[in-house]
Parts: sequence; structure tokens; C-alpha cells
Amino acid sequence: MGKSQRFPVGFPPLIREIIKQQVGTLGNSEAEVVKNIVLIYMTEKGLLKTFKKKKEGGKQ
Repeated sequence: MGKSQRFPVGFPPLIREIIKQQVGTLGNSEAEVVKNIVLIYMTEKGLLKTFKKKKEGGKQ
């Protein structure tokens, strides 16, 4: 996936509990769960597809 970067984020207690409950389902750690939720959201919104098209278009 290339070079990764860390982003400090904070969540209210309720959201933190939901993330903890998803460990094992959406990832092996809380950080991986959050990363996967972000990727799922971006995919559903078509943002990754749009980014890929822009990136490919810029190279031609």
C-alpha cells in the first residue's frame, strides 16, 4: 500500500466501545479497525476510484 502515515484521532467513549467491539471482525487491533472503517467509507463514497482516475489522468 506504500508509505503510511499516522494521524492522531480522538473518539468519544461510545464510539471507542464500538471500535473495541469490532476488533477481531474488522481488524486485529483498534488502529486497524479505524483504518478499515475509513477505507470502507472512502470506497463506498467512490473517493478512492475518483482519486485513482485523477492520478492516472495526470500521468497521461
